[in-house]
Amino acid sequence: MYKYLLVLSAFVMAAPSWAELTTNMGSSTKYMFRGVKQSDADIIINGGVDYQGPMGFYAGAWGYTGAIEDLDTSEVNAYTGAAYSLGGVSFGLGVIRYERGSDSDVTSNTEYNLNLSWDAYRLSTYEDDESKTKYYEVAANYSFWGDSGMTFSAGMTQPDGQSDETWNYGIGFVKAMPSSVDFEVLVTRQDDKGNSLILGLSRQFDW
Repeated sequence: MYKYLLVLSAFVMAAPSWAELTTNMGSSTKYMFRGVKQSDADIIINGGVDYQGPMGFYAGAWGYTGAIEDLDTSEVNAYTGAAYSLGGVSFGLGVIRYERGSDSDVTSNTEYNLNLSWDAYRLSTYEDDESKTKYYEVAANYSFWGDSGMTFSAGMTQPDGQSDETWNYGIGFVKAMPSSVDFEVLVTRQDDKGNSLILGLSRQFDW
């Protein structure tokens, strides 16, 4: 859920010279994608794996399901890319492949993305490989109290060749708890879908 977005953001804000492998798992009350609910399930389970290598290279996969016995409501994403830093400014480019269950209107698609970040701020743009729909997002991440953080974001979806624009907004809060568990709260608003509140728990495992 929200932690997945933070992981992707972190990849374009750092370019380490070492290799790092992490996995994550969690659960939340729903999965939102750009302000739109993706599953009718009351509780979803998610998990992922991420590799961050030298020269800014990263790769990973993440997925969720609303019901173990019904994978038609599930989604799996695979992504890869590279990020580079110069003078405190990071530039990244990547690709994301989405695979969804048969209940989805679009069962698979690919997006390419460009990211620019400085300090706590990030600007990203995405374009669908087939529909050419574009998505633009600005976001800011802040840490405080030593074990907590907040993210503010605003995004705009623009179908190819159309003047119609759909905006979505999000405010997220993460609190580190004992046993390396994070408690997450996300409030979103989308022009057509209205407001949503999501609660979740997640844990990251370092290898």
